[in-house]
Amino acid sequence: MNSYPLHIQAPMRWPITLFLVFLALTFSSLRAQEAWDVPEERKDRLSPFEFNDSIHQQGAIHYSVNCASCHGTPGQGNFERLDPLPADPATAGFQENTDGEMYHKVSEGRGLMPSFKNVLSPDEIWEVIGYLRTFNPDYVQEVRPTAELSAYGGTVELLMAYLADEHKIQVLAQGTRNGETQPIEAAEVALRVKRYFGDMMLDETRFTNQQGLVEFDAPQDLPGDELGHLDLSVQLVNQEMFGVSQADTTLAVGKAFVPVSLTRERAMWNVVQKAPIWLLITYSLSVLIAWGIIFYILFQLKKIFDIGAELESNKIT
Repeated sequence: MNSYPLHIQAPMRWPITLFLVFLALTFSSLRAQEAWDVPEERKDRLSPFEFNDSIHQQGAIHYSVNCASCHGTPGQGNFERLDPLPADPATAGFQENTDGEMYHKVSEGRGLMPSFKNVLSPDEIWEVIGYLRTFNPDYVQEVRPTAELSAYGGTVELLMAYLADEHKIQVLAQGTRNGETQPIEAAEVALRVKRYFGDMMLDETRFTNQQGLVEFDAPQDLPGDELGHLDLSVQLVNQEMFGVSQADTTLAVGKAFVPVSLTRERAMWNVVQKAPIWLLITYSLSVLIAWGIIFYILFQLKKIFDIGAELESNKIT
């Protein structure tokens, strides 16, 4: 009988391992390269002041305190090894961002990048951007134009309208002086909704265009009254220029909400008559048991008293 060598084919694990590694690296690379979606209307946002040496110095301080721990020293490549890697602000890819894109990313954050809108003021964020621009020799700053003083010395009117098809709230800012009405351009506008515990900002402030118009996204998920009405308030931020310019109105831009009476059903916080049945039974039994224990103790005390009286009577006789 001829014998042949027995060949056992080992499991081909290394191709599977390489495939899994390839998938992991590909996924990580795609995630790192995922585009940061900045709304179009915020890409062109500009600083209200010029980036001078003083601004650069203040921005360097803010960057050192809030940003350097992850992004490192610009141009040194000593950023924190996170996933995805934090961008080096001195690189060409980082500097391709517009000023408005930088402001949005610092303000809003994403993933491991925290939001700094509650840490830094708007001016401080612009100071950080001014410092970062010092690492771009080709950068030429464009400063936001100052709002026209066409309404100065006259009256200011703010009008709100709901654009239902676009789900946006449109605000028109116009000023009247010497009988002539003109749109107010490049004016900063804040939109708020009135709530029980104070007004709530809807999105960040925005600036009017050449026609004096500015649009905000309508808060469709915000509860209103039974018809979805919300009490809105719009205001020009620069009160030194325009005075206290504010307009209030009610628009059906929210979510319809029908309040439910808290006393309609049995609940822990309801009146006694509508408390849960189990709670009423438990309470009643607890009271009966407590009084039963009290009466039992009193009965035992009476027995002890009677026994003592009987012993005392027998001792006398």
